[in-house]
Amino acid sequence: MPFTPYKNSQDQYQIYLAGTWRDSAAADFLPNVNPAHKFQTLGHVAETTDAEVGEAMQAAEAAFPAWRAVSGNMKTKIFLHLAQVMYARFDDFQQCMSREMGKTLFDCKLDLDEAIGVVECVAPQGLSLKGETYAKNIDGVVMEARLEPRGVAAIITPFNFPVAIPLAQVVSALVTGNTVVWKPSHLIPESSQAVAAAIAESFAWAKEKLGVTVPDGTFSMVSGDVAPGQAVATHPLVKCLSFTGSKAVGDAVDATASGLGKRVMKEVGGINVFYVHKDADIARAAKNFVYGKTITGGQRCTSIQEVLCDAGVYEAFVAAAIEETKGIRMGEGPGAEMAQADATPGLYSLPPVVSEEQHGRILGLIAQSVGQGANVRHQVPVPDALAAEGFYVPFTLIENVGPANVLYTTEIFGPVGVLTQVKDIREAITIINAKIGIVACIDSRDKDASEHFIQSVLRTRVDDGRHGTGAFWATRFGGDRGAGSGNPALDENMVMGYVLWKTIYRSYKPFAEPEDDDAGI
Repeated sequence: MPFTPYKNSQDQYQIYLAGTWRDSAAADFLPNVNPAHKFQTLGHVAETTDAEVGEAMQAAEAAFPAWRAVSGNMKTKIFLHLAQVMYARFDDFQQCMSREMGKTLFDCKLDLDEAIGVVECVAPQGLSLKGETYAKNIDGVVMEARLEPRGVAAIITPFNFPVAIPLAQVVSALVTGNTVVWKPSHLIPESSQAVAAAIAESFAWAKEKLGVTVPDGTFSMVSGDVAPGQAVATHPLVKCLSFTGSKAVGDAVDATASGLGKRVMKEVGGINVFYVHKDADIARAAKNFVYGKTITGGQRCTSIQEVLCDAGVYEAFVAAAIEETKGIRMGEGPGAEMAQADATPGLYSLPPVVSEEQHGRILGLIAQSVGQGANVRHQVPVPDALAAEGFYVPFTLIENVGPANVLYTTEIFGPVGVLTQVKDIREAITIINAKIGIVACIDSRDKDASEHFIQSVLRTRVDDGRHGTGAFWATRFGGDRGAGSGNPALDENMVMGYVLWKTIYRSYKPFAEPEDDDAGI
């Protein structure tokens, strides 16, 4: 059956606190608006109170000893079952995400594939975490190191991957024995409730099938925007914090929480760059660039923002990219036209962005950039009917963005690309390494040039002949150098942020060998 959101008679979404769905006592609520139909409000999201956040934290702290004591074998079984729950509800999750976040059904499928893949990758760590034993260093001392959970984990996640990012972080924390208080984006409450319900169902299954009672405070989900996020991140019971979102907010959260002695993992983003070499496959480069700017409406931390193109092929690349934009189709995420565009080579789906705030922010940055001397080289206009109905942004290519321009260092997070000419690969690498970001791409048929680029750019993700956006589970992924804290985010090692090493020194008295009574006989 389709997922039915937990709401009260006032159309207010409930929170999941210590094993129970319940109304929030919040005084303030935020509308959940369908981005393709901006006059349709799906419900109202509670700005969870500080007292409710505190209650969730107290419950998590109380549940920690019993949850950490559950065997790793049972934890692994619980979360492998969670993957099966996600498979069973795949279509429901697709529809839910597409309706309230805006992205296409194909894009939602990618989100779910990644979510389930990461859960299947991380769940076995309940059994597979290993400690170390040190060789004999000194007489009378034996040493070992163990991995142990940290305690209460606070997890704050964004809107753009409503299922994959939350499940990756929540399961990584829980399977290693931590308890969790989760604050998802206020823009996707129904998708977030569906995730929480799937986790709760897996806990119920554990009791019925495994005889394991999961303590009620093991997992809670609160809701809201800035104030609940601050309450979660700064609560004194929190031992570790995972934040995924904008760089400005992430850096502020990191500074505050780290100053309070919490272990912080963050994934924020920056300016991702696509370099078109003089020996590039121009047609391929143009297709990859346009795809990378339209998928998810450009709202990915891996979306390319700037093209650096060798001067000798610049106009050829721009002409090819503009030609590709003729294949852009705009419409609501669940629509048939979007499904056709996603399934047809040469076509590109461009759904609405997630909210009125995001829509206004992107258009404002375009205007500010132009006011600072940039020019719009090309724009795909939004049809009047769609513009009147939803939060659609015109696909836009901008030139002449210098160091003083807002788009030189501000991540736009939308279907807007910056076009810049460079002299050669050396200048491209210099520009890339002076900026903060996760991804750098190169298109070149000269594999020596590609290898030089790969070795030289200071990015944690590099694509050769690809678009740079998205990531495969069971691989290393994560921003560094200001784009994140460098922790792996998609393979089994991502659990390491939720555990600590404990080294034990044991003294002993060496056993004395008995004297040989037969000595000398």
